[in-house]
Amino acid sequence: MIIDQWPQDGETLRFAAIDVGTNAARLLLSMVYFDEGKPVFKKVGLYRIPLQLGDDVFKTGFISDKKKENLLNTMLAYSYLRSEE
Repeated sequence: MIIDQWPQDGETLRFAAIDVGTNAARLLLSMVYFDEGKPVFKKVGLYRIPLQLGDDVFKTGFISDKKKENLLNTMLAYSYLRSEE
């Protein structure tokens, strides 16, 4: 996302960040508003789903089809959470 112009005081932006690691996928939802021209970040939600992708990778060098499906389902669930905020 490219922001051409930051919002003015009183306006807000919504941000979502996803971190996929060897053990879990996390979703951070934040609101950013501006007070006297300075950004203020407020955490709206933090979600963590244990996926244990590393188990397969460390044993076989690959992620199993089941764990890929779990990851895709997690991303789908995160998309629903993001749209609800």
